[in-house]
Amino acid sequence: MPLLRRSLLAALSTLAVVPAAQAGFKPPSKADRRAAIGPLDDLEPALRRAFTLSADDPPIPRPGPSDWLSSHDESGQTFAQFKRARPNRLGLVRNQIVLQPIGALGEGSPALATLLGFASRYFGLPAVAVPPIAMQSLRARSRVHGRRQYRSGDLLDALHLRIPREAYCLIGVTQEDLYPGPSWNFVFGEARFHDRVGVYSFARYDPAFHGEARTAQTPTTILRRGFKLMAHEIGHMFAITHCVHNHCVMNGSNNLEETDRSPLHPCPLCLRKLHEIVGFDVRERERKLGEFYRAVGLADEAEQCERRIAHITGD
Repeated sequence: MPLLRRSLLAALSTLAVVPAAQAGFKPPSKADRRAAIGPLDDLEPALRRAFTLSADDPPIPRPGPSDWLSSHDESGQTFAQFKRARPNRLGLVRNQIVLQPIGALGEGSPALATLLGFASRYFGLPAVAVPPIAMQSLRARSRVHGRRQYRSGDLLDALHLRIPREAYCLIGVTQEDLYPGPSWNFVFGEARFHDRVGVYSFARYDPAFHGEARTAQTPTTILRRGFKLMAHEIGHMFAITHCVHNHCVMNGSNNLEETDRSPLHPCPLCLRKLHEIVGFDVRERERKLGEFYRAVGLADEAEQCERRIAHITGD
């Protein structure tokens, strides 16, 4: 199977239909989790601590009957395997995360400035938005499956042709519902590793989509879910596969309950992969993210950033 196709399948995340169950998944041992990160002796002290497991990095939970790893047989990706996958590298010009709105982003979606602020701090790269485009201009196949849905693979094909020269990757964002193929009910997002393109939808992150009443906490719920999916799909475009070692933003997810249980931060293994490409200051990244999380009302995530700074500095 060609590399691009394997990458596409690995990047299909948060799917509604569960295939036939695979053999039972067993969380790896702590020794295996440490081994996946790889040797750290040659790194400076702050990086060694940043890539070392802490109390904020528990093992991946044993999956429930309807969770991702109960129905998908995944072996994970060590740091050494990540390097062998030859991820895309930054260039002197190609160093931006580009956000492409598809259609209007109104009620139920965060402001573009908020999404850009998150992406730039999370990945340590400039994040910019390009003007919105109409869904119809992308000529994606669609169907009515309870409501109108658009085929995510067609959107990726069309968006790939629109990647700006300055983009490390391009992520499309929409409030339209998505599906990856005839046998699937829906998909929250999809990304292609080496094509540097992805797309995700806020449609199902709003409780109103499911007939539930909005509350005062609804905007924060949508924001947290949207940040998780954005980080997850962009992570795939950095050639990071689903994490099966630690509880991590790169864990696969089959349902909203599993998404809500997952953390927003990358585990030390996935953080090391991201750092390998970008080379950011790990402490400064946590500081900027913590300030941002407090500003947008994500207090738990802000406190976690503060704990991670203490862990990195050895306090």
